[in-house]
Amino acid sequence: MSLDPKLREGASPPLPGKEGCALAIIDMQNCYCDPKGYFSSRATDKEVCARVVPACAEVLAAARAASVPVIHVVKVSFSERIPTVGFHNGRRTDAMMLPGAWDAAITDALRPAPGEPVVEKLAFSAFQGTAFETMLRRMNIRQLAVVGVTTSICVESTVRDAAQRGFDVYVARDASAEWEAQRHERSIEQMGYAFARIVTARELVDAWKK
Repeated sequence: MSLDPKLREGASPPLPGKEGCALAIIDMQNCYCDPKGYFSSRATDKEVCARVVPACAEVLAAARAASVPVIHVVKVSFSERIPTVGFHNGRRTDAMMLPGAWDAAITDALRPAPGEPVVEKLAFSAFQGTAFETMLRRMNIRQLAVVGVTTSICVESTVRDAAQRGFDVYVARDASAEWEAQRHERSIEQMGYAFARIVTARELVDAWKK
């Protein structure tokens, strides 16, 4: 049974305000966002993730101007003996994600400002095995805006977990990216159906300017 679109629309939370909202930037690291990065260099279109960096930077600047807390989330491996799961048919990729490696670093355009926390995760979701939720609760965050890569894996995993923990979640579709356009659209559709309100980067920027 499909849900009436009017019911879905009526259940959507309003656009986020400045109070009680945080911005989560997911995995905007060199390995994905630089054409020479480990994963992007192996993609058919090496610029897919790089193309959303300006939109993410615009949202980031708006959040900072509005004093909306910003949390950077990155995928890492803490040991070369711990494999990174699920990429490239099980090929070992963990060494590329070791903290301090160029591939693991956040792309320069989105580099954290002093005081902005960075959450390191081994899993796909920012909530799994981290202090991310504790951080949000301590800041009395009720709304979570999400941008980053890749849409169907770490972004969607984080969004699903956030929604099921009671947060109102917003995903900027033009500030997230996926290696394949069809997979991006399917993920956006699924998140919008049950877990988040799908918005644009401009909508977030305008909402925080009010």
